[in-house]
Amino acid sequence: MQYAALRFDIVKSRRLKQRAAVQKSFLMSAEDINREFADVLEASFVVTHGDEAQALLRVSNIQSVFPILEHLTVSVDGVNFRCGVGLGTLNTSLQEMAIGMDGEAWQNAKQAINEAKVQRQSIRFEGFDPQLQPHLNAIGNLLCYLCSRWTKEQRETIRLLSKTNTQREIAAQLGISDAAVSKRLTAAGWQHYLQGRKTLEFLLEDAAKQAEEHLVNGTFH
Repeated sequence: MQYAALRFDIVKSRRLKQRAAVQKSFLMSAEDINREFADVLEASFVVTHGDEAQALLRVSNIQSVFPILEHLTVSVDGVNFRCGVGLGTLNTSLQEMAIGMDGEAWQNAKQAINEAKVQRQSIRFEGFDPQLQPHLNAIGNLLCYLCSRWTKEQRETIRLLSKTNTQREIAAQLGISDAAVSKRLTAAGWQHYLQGRKTLEFLLEDAAKQAEEHLVNGTFH
């Protein structure tokens, strides 16, 4: 069985002025992720240190990587996250929470997040088809760049957008006009972001198929 191990950390966490408040928000976001992504998480999202977290997906659900990262981005205000995604197998038994496991997937995730730090990237994929992996890294980091430019108000609007289907409902919750909601989303580049995210999810679905073939045939095609 192939898995995608996810490792997260908060960028420049030691410089945070309100570290305790951020950590509390991080823990609350982890609880939300475990509820909202319960159907796709193979091992639950867990905060391992005050500024680090891990999760495990079955490879068939790998397209959920960016929605999870997006959830963190809009839920924990004032910080940016770094993510390492490692593809591979496990050599230990599967656990309910994403701790106490080892194997190729976790080793690749560790390599990915360490390399992301060195390269000053926001996300990095390791263990994927060598022809596909650079494209995953490029699109993923472009999306992260867009996320990093979102203002507090834009993040709040996008967070609510994930919970409701209409801008009118968002406007009512925020006490602003429909036009103001639309203006926030436009300024955030929301439609461009969605197009890029769909492209990344398509590539990740292809990567999942290739990973399963690799497990059977021993080589990427």
